[in-house]
Amino acid sequence: MVGEGFYIDHVIYGAVDIDATAMRLRDDYGLGCIPGGNHLGGTTNLLIPLEPPTFLELIGIGDTSLADGAWLEQTLAGKDRVLWWVLGVSDLDETARRRGLPIQVGTMAMASGITTTFRTAGMPRYPLPFFVDYSGTPAARIELWKARVADAHHGCAPGTFSFVEVREPADYLDAWLGDHELPLNHTATPGRGIASVGIATDDGDIVLE
Repeated sequence: MVGEGFYIDHVIYGAVDIDATAMRLRDDYGLGCIPGGNHLGGTTNLLIPLEPPTFLELIGIGDTSLADGAWLEQTLAGKDRVLWWVLGVSDLDETARRRGLPIQVGTMAMASGITTTFRTAGMPRYPLPFFVDYSGTPAARIELWKARVADAHHGCAPGTFSFVEVREPADYLDAWLGDHELPLNHTATPGRGIASVGIATDDGDIVLE
């Protein structure tokens, strides 16, 4: 384990029409999904389980009278795209302490009836990746995501994230992350935030921009 034990927990993919996007990802790549839930800020989600416990989160525009729904509609401007990436850590309290970040506790009521409880640090620093951990043991979380993979009925065999391509210069992002062995590519395109992501499969990478 290097540094703070970072791994890419999930990547957030913004969808103008979340159901149409889910259908496109299945038709084009064989990626199935499971129901998610509704966020309090006006967005919805669906989950594409990858190699447990990692996943691709589809975020859709829900209620544009609420702040997050309105932000997502404006940010996407009519086009699906990758928005953000999220890191699991070995010790969220220590990761937050090193960066002077507060920890926030959240819950998500899933369509399955399960309520997921999680903690995050660094979300206000968008588009830098934020940090997350979850209630329960790592082993229980692996078993949960194995069941979700089965429920998704993929038409392919997705692995985990093979790379994340980012716009930030390496030194800028390394100042945020510290010591790590994350599979990062840096694009020459100026700007900030995630530019694309690769999902490993037996037939090669699925690349989403």
